Amino acid sequence: MHLGTNALIRFFLQHRDDTSLVLVTVIGIEGSTYRKPGAMMLISEDEQYEGMISGGCLEGDLLHHASKVFETGTASLVTYDMHADEQLVWSLGLGCDGIIHLLLQRLDNPKGFEFLHFLQKSLAARKGVVAGLVTSSVNEDMAIGSLAMVNSDDQTAGPELMTQLVSQATSSGKPDWRYRNIRHGDSDSDSDRDGDGDGDLMLIHVPPYPRVLLCGAGPDAVPVARQLRMLDWDCHLADHRPAFAREDRFAAGCVVSQTRPEALDDAVDLAEIDAAVIMSHHLENDAAYLRVLASSPPRYVGVLGPSARRDRLLKMAECEGLEVFGPVGLDIGAEMPEAIALAIAAEIHAVLNRRDGHSLTNPSLDG
Repeated sequence: MHLGTNALIRFFLQHRDDTSLVLVTVIGIEGSTYRKPGAMMLISEDEQYEGMISGGCLEGDLLHHASKVFETGTASLVTYDMHADEQLVWSLGLGCDGIIHLLLQRLDNPKGFEFLHFLQKSLAARKGVVAGLVTSSVNEDMAIGSLAMVNSDDQTAGPELMTQLVSQATSSGKPDWRYRNIRHGDSDSDSDRDGDGDGDLMLIHVPPYPRVLLCGAGPDAVPVARQLRMLDWDCHLADHRPAFAREDRFAAGCVVSQTRPEALDDAVDLAEIDAAVIMSHHLENDAAYLRVLASSPPRYVGVLGPSARRDRLLKMAECEGLEVFGPVGLDIGAEMPEAIALAIAAEIHAVLNRRDGHSLTNPSLDG
C-alpha cells in the first residue's frame, strides 16, 4: 500500500519555488503493469522527475506529454496500450501486455502546491491521507484533475464539495484499501461506478510509512535497520547498552533510544509502531520487551531464534495468546546477517500488506 510518497515529498521540497509541477497519476490498468492505480509521479519544467510509472520505459515519453500540460495548463489523459501498437511498444522496450491509464495535471504555485504541502505535513505527523481526484466529468464545477484531500484528523484541502465527498466515502473508519472509484454527482457517494452521476472520482489512500521498532541494537540489528531505511520506512531502535544505543552506528534517519526493556513504553510511543522485532539475544530482556509490547501489540511482532525459544518467551512474558512470528523472517535460506535482514524486512512487508510472501511463480525447488 505504500506509494513512494516520501520520495515525492522530497522532490517537491527541492522544487517548492518552481512556478509549477506536473502530477502524473495512474488512474486505471488492464492486465500486467509495473505500477498499480494510485501510483504517482512529479515532473518539473526542466524535465527532472521523481516516482516511477513503469520500469523506466514510459517516463521519457511522459516528459513529452508533460511539456504540453505545462504549456496549456489543461489536464490530459494518456493511455499506453502495450499490446496495441507493436512499433510503439518495442521502440519503448515494452512487452508487458498491459494497458495503463494516466492523468497528467499541472499544479501551480502557490494554490496547487497547497495539496503537496498538505500531504507533506499530514504524513510528517503520521496522519494518513485520502486524496480525491476527478478522472472524468461533465460538471464544470468539478473538472477533470480537480483534487481534494482529507487526513485522518479530518483536516481538509481543496473545494468543500469534493472534501465532503471524500469524507463521506471514508466515514466508516481507516481505509483498508489502496484506491477505489465512486461517482460524483450522485445522491449517494458510495454508489456503484455504473450508476448515474456527473463523472468519476478516484479515491487514493496514502498511509504514513511503516514505523518499525527493533528491540536490541546489537551488530545484527545494523543491517536490519539499513534494509528498513532502504525501503524509506521509519526505524526506531531500543537498547539499554550504551555501546550499542548510538545513532552513529546506524543508517541515517534511524532513531535510537537507550532504555531498559521494562521501560520501553516510556521511551517509545508504541501506538505509532507498526511492527517490532525483538533481537537483544538475552532471554530475560527479550521477555521483558515482549511483555511491554503485548500491552499494545503492533500488527507484527517477531523474535529471533527457533520456535521453542519463541514459545518460552511467550510463557515468560505471560502472553501466550499473542501472535508472534518466530523464527522471524521468510524462509529464503538466510544465514548471514545481511540475508537475515532481507528475510525479516520481506516478512514484515508481506504481513503489513496482507500477503503471505509466497513465490509469484511458485517454481519447483526440488532437486
